[in-house]
Amino acid sequence: MDELPMAVAAGCGLDPAGLAEQASRYERLGAMADAVQRLPNGLRVSFGPAVDRSLLAETAAVERDCCGFLTVDLDHSANLIVIGADAHGAPVLDAIQRWLESGQAAAGRGAGSDRPAQAGGG
Repeated sequence: MDELPMAVAAGCGLDPAGLAEQASRYERLGAMADAVQRLPNGLRVSFGPAVDRSLLAETAAVERDCCGFLTVDLDHSANLIVIGADAHGAPVLDAIQRWLESGQAAAGRGAGSDRPAQAGGG
């Protein structure tokens, strides 16, 4: 599991156990994800009708509560979650994307992600 020391510095309120639980939720969601798309300042994750809506809602609620520097938009009608951050939150988005993709890979859902080319550093 990825540890996020930068998340604490960025304002994440999860302790190590809470972080491990949230990572596990993202990995389980990744197994149900139709697509994980990296946006310039966020992630867009879409799910099919079989998504565990309570898991999706819980993950979104925890993220909103622990990481005020992220924006979390959940659209139940579209089975879609969009997580946004400024440049300082990019490492957190990277970790969330890795957790989601790990779940996809474990479920045999393959490379359903879309990573834009990274320009510049930091």
